[in-house]
Amino acid sequence: MAKKKNIKLSTDTLQNDYNQFKPNAEKFMEALCEQIENLLSTHGITLGVPLECRVKSLESISQNIERNKLSLSSVIELDDLIGIRLILLFKRDVDRIYKIIMDTFDIIRYEDTSTRLAETQFGYQSVHYIIKVPKPWLKVPSFHDFIKFKAEVQVRTLAQHIWAATSHVLQYKQEASVPLPIMRSIYRVSAILETVDLEFERLLVERESYITKIDTSKEDMKLNVDIVQRILDELLPAENKSSDELYSELIEDLLYFGIDTVGKLRQIIQSNLSKVLEADKLAVNTWLEDKKHLDKRSKISKRLERGVYFTHVGLTRKSMHEQFGDKWNTYMKKYLKKKSSSST
Repeated sequence: MAKKKNIKLSTDTLQNDYNQFKPNAEKFMEALCEQIENLLSTHGITLGVPLECRVKSLESISQNIERNKLSLSSVIELDDLIGIRLILLFKRDVDRIYKIIMDTFDIIRYEDTSTRLAETQFGYQSVHYIIKVPKPWLKVPSFHDFIKFKAEVQVRTLAQHIWAATSHVLQYKQEASVPLPIMRSIYRVSAILETVDLEFERLLVERESYITKIDTSKEDMKLNVDIVQRILDELLPAENKSSDELYSELIEDLLYFGIDTVGKLRQIIQSNLSKVLEADKLAVNTWLEDKKHLDKRSKISKRLERGVYFTHVGLTRKSMHEQFGDKWNTYMKKYLKKKSSSST
């Protein structure tokens, strides 16, 4: 981290230095974001909002140097020249992210800001990492130019982010900043947001307990989202499963055709499984024959690398197509038209 001294780069030198490093900084940011998104997908971690990435602006750097009396010979010395923020839905994933980052990157510094707070205090909560890419990555030509770069990765829950964003606007980041007449309200808001994280955690535990107790041998058991997921996991290839399967939309399709029990769903899939898996292979071959139209970073491209195309929901819909033929085609035309009109 840059040292605090009463020395600073001249404005012209700073701008030239920034312009020199910005192109590679942006490439480094994009490469890191791609790697982190892949890691999140692989480990099934859900973000509350899309990944946030940025290269610090020259204006912001200038203000930071002036405000903190920083001494640096180049902008590349800044820990947060490249910034990435992960806003998670669930608090438990903060610990999972810790292990993923520790196993994947070189950690220069780590801080959990919540440890600054006493039990009776409120305030900004977030986990900060300063990272570099590991040395083996630098042997790859596309990463070689990033040898000098660092990045700051911030990790927080959506509830913590709401507090951070609100306190930033109100400028109530610490208790000393809060007028006494509204201190009680601030404590209440802080407690509610912390309770949201705790209750989401309780919800996840209860849901996991429910899922483990589902008895899929009961053929007449009515379908819900979790039961559908269990049945598809049992009957369909694991490699086809996506981290963002839309089970709730699939249930609408199933119920429309009267498929409302475990037995009916199982019958639809099992009776058409060989055909839909053959269709999956055909789709993979068709896409790979036309590689020039593939974006290597797209979800489709990453699935094709695994030798699959359809998700679990996709394979189930293909089974319904095989089963109901023209009725399914008519239904899908109405479904797509309805979906199109609702998005405009």
